[in-house]
Amino acid sequence: MKRNKTALRILVTLAVVMAISFWVGTSSKEVQAAEIGQPTPINEIFTDENLANAIKTTLSKPSTASAVSQVELDSVRDVTAESSNIASLEGVQYLNNLDTLVLNNNKITDLNPLAGLTKLSILEASNNQLSDISALSNVTNLHQLRLDGNQIKQLNGVSNLINLETIELSNNQITAISPVSGLKNLVGLGIDNNKISDLSPISGLSKLNHLTADSNQISDLRPLSNLAAMEVMRLDGNQISDVTPIANLANLNYVFLAENQISDISSLQPLFNSPNFFGITLDNQKITSEPVLYQQELVVPNNIKDEMGALIAPATISDNGVYASPNINWNLPNYTNQVSYTFNKQLAYGSFSGTVTQPLHNAYTATFDVDGVKTNEAVEETKLLQEPIAPTKEGYTFTGWYDAKTGGNKWDFATDKMPAEDITLYAQFTINSYTATFDIDGKLTTQKVTYQSLLEEPVAPTKDGYTFTGWYDAKTGGTKWDFATGKMPAGNITLYAQFTKNDNPNPDDPTTNTPTGNGDGTSNPSNSGGNTTLPTAGDENTMLPIFIGVFLLGTATLILRKTIKVK
Repeated sequence: MKRNKTALRILVTLAVVMAISFWVGTSSKEVQAAEIGQPTPINEIFTDENLANAIKTTLSKPSTASAVSQVELDSVRDVTAESSNIASLEGVQYLNNLDTLVLNNNKITDLNPLAGLTKLSILEASNNQLSDISALSNVTNLHQLRLDGNQIKQLNGVSNLINLETIELSNNQITAISPVSGLKNLVGLGIDNNKISDLSPISGLSKLNHLTADSNQISDLRPLSNLAAMEVMRLDGNQISDVTPIANLANLNYVFLAENQISDISSLQPLFNSPNFFGITLDNQKITSEPVLYQQELVVPNNIKDEMGALIAPATISDNGVYASPNINWNLPNYTNQVSYTFNKQLAYGSFSGTVTQPLHNAYTATFDVDGVKTNEAVEETKLLQEPIAPTKEGYTFTGWYDAKTGGNKWDFATDKMPAEDITLYAQFTINSYTATFDIDGKLTTQKVTYQSLLEEPVAPTKDGYTFTGWYDAKTGGTKWDFATGKMPAGNITLYAQFTKNDNPNPDDPTTNTPTGNGDGTSNPSNSGGNTTLPTAGDENTMLPIFIGVFLLGTATLILRKTIKVK
């Protein structure tokens, strides 16, 4: 049992030792250059004939067939082989102590043989055919890297090169430089003739003192505003219009800003007053103003200002224009698509010149007609019209703008575009209907009546003891509504039935409390007590009904008695 445990422990120990040995071995291979096992002819190590010739010269060998040892290869510190038609770097991986490699103007496409050269400090491979530089990611001792004039689009691997002090990447196809943001030792950066628009990745490179970024797509200089160490800045041929961010860089010696879009340099006055400032180029600015609509009498303000903020008068003006500060005036009897003027002023440290182009767009008239009242808007062809405020009309609802007074097509201001001709759009309305309410002591009925139409007069209401006097616009008082002439206003109305109280609540009974007249014109007072006034001749109240009543009563009595006797 003890022997089994001992054997198991030995096996585990051996496995651990082997694993560590394998890890150490593979790790060392990642960071060390390759080695040849025995002396080998140069042209067998360096398979590119032109590179083999360069190594032969470096090692002072009679021919490329001469054998070299690893010791000899380790002695190589510098290799320069410019314009030598070298296509492959195979064999360079054996130059363990290589410090400087200059290979400008060749046909190299692959940098993989350099991946293990951890002592390489300077690499120049300008004007080759490189597109992928990720093989340099472990060559962290690099201090100078020059790769201009290649086909590089991305800077993969550059972020690891933290010891870089200068990097030249001009004349490539680079669109973003974010991998350089962590290169805190960088003092020089060359990125001319690329497709770069964003400089924000270099905003934190406090040691950067030389920047060349001509012929890119840069418009925003704000990322440079805190680069206090900056001495030389080349930004010709970009899209810069605002130079304010660089005005307070006190160590700036030279600024190159030709062929941009700069119209105002008044913000640079602090720079011009700096004792460290020696020169600036601001020639050939190409300024294109925002388009305006063509007018026969065109007036355009002059916005070109020098370092003191003063307007710079135009040097030349196209189309016979005239300058009357602060405006340039043109008389243009016929449409033209643009006008322009130039400027040129000598400065203390350089010159400021350029051309201002003012594009003109042809416009047509859109007329808005509201029942004959017209307003106009000048609109460029194919542009959207600005929708006017909806008009109002008493008693009507606005339905939209149409291309005809009645009917026609409704204009859609979100999608319909101005044609190449004048147009008239008409405001159309629909007539409104309102509610007329008839109130009879709180009992309501209604009518829907269109604006300015006559109301239909209801049947006159009745009320006991009262006489209906008409419909009024108030419960009491108010104005009586005339159904023959009164028209529906632009709003709901309520009409109230009004009555007058009758003086005699029972006007059809003339005897009620009415004195009886005598023949002499006097009246008899009413009797009191049990006395009854006898009827006079001609009265309807005679004795005949009394006799009939007595007769009927007697007859009924006799019949009752006979009935009792029979029983």
